[in-house]
Amino acid sequence: MTLEKSLRLEALEALRAAKCDCGRAKRSGQSFCSRCYYSLPESTRKDLYLGWGGGYEEAWDEARDFLRQERRVGRSS
Repeated sequence: MTLEKSLRLEALEALRAAKCDCGRAKRSGQSFCSRCYYSLPESTRKDLYLGWGGGYEEAWDEARDFLRQERRVGRSS
């Protein structure tokens, strides 16, 4: 499996999940819970609105890395 395909699958699973990577509840279809989302830099939050296949997956991966560095996201993914 290519890295791009793997990233797309991870992003899709995260969108479908009822919990954020940090363990808090989130709505299906949202990238992160509100606490994690609002802790992201504004430019990253905006990039999460890019279309599927148009940059969303990369923005999601960047946001997840940022949150991990901030110790907001759990070790699971």
